[in-house]
Amino acid sequence: MAWFGWALASMVLMGLGNLGMKAAGQHGVPPAGVLFWVVMGEVPLALTYWLWRGRPGGTAGGTAWGLAAGLFTAAALIAVNESFFRGAKAAVAIGVMNANFALVALLAFFLFREQLQPSKLVGLAATLSGLWLMAR
Repeated sequence: MAWFGWALASMVLMGLGNLGMKAAGQHGVPPAGVLFWVVMGEVPLALTYWLWRGRPGGTAGGTAWGLAAGLFTAAALIAVNESFFRGAKAAVAIGVMNANFALVALLAFFLFREQLQPSKLVGLAATLSGLWLMAR
């Protein structure tokens, strides 16, 4: 499970990033400005990572998927920043946004043939139930 530490790190780092977006809005930065500064923070780190991994190229299909993922991620950040701007509580808005794992699990099942054992389905249902309770 060498991947698990990296997954936990992504959870912590994304949580801090999401809190930073909410805090920027609380300090008077409009939603478009928040996204602008988020991207300005991402570019140097993404470029460094891209060069460090030594894989600057890719197939056309892989590049298209990567660009599509970037567009979807930017659109998601626009949506969550708009929700903050319109009064959403950070924990609830981010919880709703991160419930995307249910969509990912289903699409990974169909597109990549990843398995969905009954225990994973129960976990998905429990998490979505908890999110519903938080949002009330």
